[in-house]
Amino acid sequence: MDDSERPAPDRNSALAAATVAEFSRAGYEGASLNRIIRAAGMSKSSFYHFVGSKDELFDTVVRMLIADVAAIWTPPAPAEFAEFGARAFWRHVDELLEQLGALSATPALQHLGRIFYLQGGAEASGARAELLASVRTWVQDVLKTGRSSGAVRDELPLDLQADIAFAVLRAIDEWALAGGAIPTERAAVAASAPGLVLRRLLAA
Repeated sequence: MDDSERPAPDRNSALAAATVAEFSRAGYEGASLNRIIRAAGMSKSSFYHFVGSKDELFDTVVRMLIADVAAIWTPPAPAEFAEFGARAFWRHVDELLEQLGALSATPALQHLGRIFYLQGGAEASGARAELLASVRTWVQDVLKTGRSSGAVRDELPLDLQADIAFAVLRAIDEWALAGGAIPTERAAVAASAPGLVLRRLLAA
């Protein structure tokens, strides 16, 4: 089956898999578009009709994977964390972390995790920057809700507290994903560490 006959979802899936494999193996700077094209089973003309550069390919694939994750999971609204007072806030946090732990086993999130923190490319713009900014805003909104319910300490300015919490979550995520697929022992630590560390830092 050539590219003109291949259904778009199949082509997109093949391109995403080839891109993730190449970028995670060779890094951003070392990744070869020719190897990606061959692995995806595309012609060069079809590939360059779809994307025009390494930056554009990376951003397109990250957006595809984010959409795949969004199709199976939606983060709760920050207001939900304070529906039943301070004690319920941390219960909601624990439930969210359990959901994320289960989600980490899905192919879409595993693919996204393998390339999301690579150095190089459109680090300050594009899909990665947009997702990180939206998550950072969501974290701050959740903390604001927790502070208003009395579950979260309020000695620090809210924006600084959010920066600290976001940095902790990102550090744990990057540590868990270091080296590619998440080994069982790292996955276990990554599942328990966010709740443990965030409570010690934030719980009132």
